[in-house]
Amino acid sequence: MRIVRTGATLALLGALGLTACSSGAVGPVPPGGAATSAGGAAGASTTGAPTATRTDGDGALVPDADVPETWVPLELGPVVLDAPGGFAVVQEPEDEDARTGSWVVRRGDQEGARAAISVARDTDPTRTPEQSAEAALRSEESQRGAHDGELTALTWPGAREAEHLTYVQDVLIGSRTVEHRAEWVYADLPDGSQVAVGVVAPVDVFDELALHEVLASWRPA
Repeated sequence: MRIVRTGATLALLGALGLTACSSGAVGPVPPGGAATSAGGAAGASTTGAPTATRTDGDGALVPDADVPETWVPLELGPVVLDAPGGFAVVQEPEDEDARTGSWVVRRGDQEGARAAISVARDTDPTRTPEQSAEAALRSEESQRGAHDGELTALTWPGAREAEHLTYVQDVLIGSRTVEHRAEWVYADLPDGSQVAVGVVAPVDVFDELALHEVLASWRPA
């Protein structure tokens, strides 16, 4: 088991959706592979056998607009999601017209345990969503100990092509090891851009905040 060691503050690196923070929330390769990942080079190779279980057609994530009335819409650049209240913006791009950009909101600081929602965009991607997701998982496995990865091809309203990526990580918070869950959707939008939409939190917080359902609510803005 590899333990991810993280600092006490949120480190937001380039166009990554989620990067190292005190919760151990770490983000995969940005959409399209144009930007540099934390510790990895731009355009990292996607060659080699996939390390995740592939479940094409299973529809692990299903579009769901039927959310609780208490949830609020979050507009994060090119994407809108519905989520429980309490999330605060911690990153927005300085130039929304730049090729790459990222938006991050975060909730909670329970002894360093945080939940985060993230969107990254590349307006000129060089990879398909499947290639981006596979490269992201390889990066997370090699650099941050991700395991139990799973990839699923999706059909999604407003997306030309989409891929669902899930994995878990063992994260060191203080003197405790806490299992975190991450879910991402990589999608090509009709305007030619590619987005990565992600949610990550400690497993118990992930379930408490229904972050799987939050991700299921995403749609193009």
